[in-house]
Amino acid sequence: MTNNSVRLFIGQLVSQTCDKMMSVGLVWMFTEQYPTWVIPAFLGVSALPHLLLAWSAGRWTSRLGTVRTLVSTDAFRGGVFTLLALAWSRIAWPAAVLFGVSLVANLASALFNPAVMSAPVALVEAGQVQRLTALLESCFSIGTVVGPLIAALLYPHVGLAGLFLFNGLSYLGAALMESGLHPTSDTTDQPTLRSPREVLAADGVVAVLLAGFLASNLFLTPMTVIMPLYARGVFHGTISTLAVLEMCFGGGTIVGGLSMAARHVSKIGRQITFGMIWVALAWLGFTASPALGIGAICLAFLGYFLSTTNVLSMTVFQQRLPAPDVPTLMSLVNLISVACLPLSMLVMGALAPHFDIRTLALGCALGLLIATGGVVARRDVRVL
Repeated sequence: MTNNSVRLFIGQLVSQTCDKMMSVGLVWMFTEQYPTWVIPAFLGVSALPHLLLAWSAGRWTSRLGTVRTLVSTDAFRGGVFTLLALAWSRIAWPAAVLFGVSLVANLASALFNPAVMSAPVALVEAGQVQRLTALLESCFSIGTVVGPLIAALLYPHVGLAGLFLFNGLSYLGAALMESGLHPTSDTTDQPTLRSPREVLAADGVVAVLLAGFLASNLFLTPMTVIMPLYARGVFHGTISTLAVLEMCFGGGTIVGGLSMAARHVSKIGRQITFGMIWVALAWLGFTASPALGIGAICLAFLGYFLSTTNVLSMTVFQQRLPAPDVPTLMSLVNLISVACLPLSMLVMGALAPHFDIRTLALGCALGLLIATGGVVARRDVRVL
């Protein structure tokens, strides 16, 4: 790996793990001390900056430059959470402060996310873009698995203030690592930057793959509700059953990301088509599973192929567009990732009183299967 890859990987692995650790602590605190409506409200406030800045964040990132965006946003978030940790014991209205801090911190996150998803284009040679993208995907996957485990160990001893401090220091550490990055290409001071609509109109393949990414998020995001309900109602298990399902899915995503970092894929279109079909079939297999063992295996396959497909799709986005337009497209990717959670939860909440969970889950799986068929039917995607 290049020096740029090592620096970015280490910084993001630590900061993503600590951020997930803090998020788990926050949700647990809200669960213990506040009414149930507070958690979805908090998630909605957290998503608001991403929705507001989606159409401009990418162009701002291009003008500022990838490295400067990464360093400034991580340093800003690190300062916010470090100050919050130091002042936590003196805060009279913690919930109100947390809502405000989340709003402010996610203003920086709305700029950071398109920048980090665009970083491989600016930091490594073209032949290494897929590998660095896969390493970053692995950071997110590892953080999702390891962060909650660390939170469970530390929260009883250090409380929420301690988790804030660890998170703040991890952001500052990531900013320090990123300050040593040296771009291989310069995307700043571009005379003209296209709007998201113009970027999509210029390349039909990119538009189709982004539509597939949207469908995948819409039909897979309900997994956060479906998985615990299957663990309890379908597999007749306990919280340990849910932990098994979560670990199988998370383990699959980690292995998928690391496998993409270890090898170079030449026929990307064929691999994307293959991966998307397996994602849809694995999701359908889980929703129709009669037993825990089958469901766990399906989730492991789902995590693996979802991770590999995401890496390859991001690689296409990064390599088919001019470098200054990549952050603009990645701002749309970030928007889809953030917005699909509340949208899917709204739909699930409206349908849940009228249908049992297995029917809803099968509906999601069939919807993904149909959407996948629409994407892989495109010859211009298969021949990439």
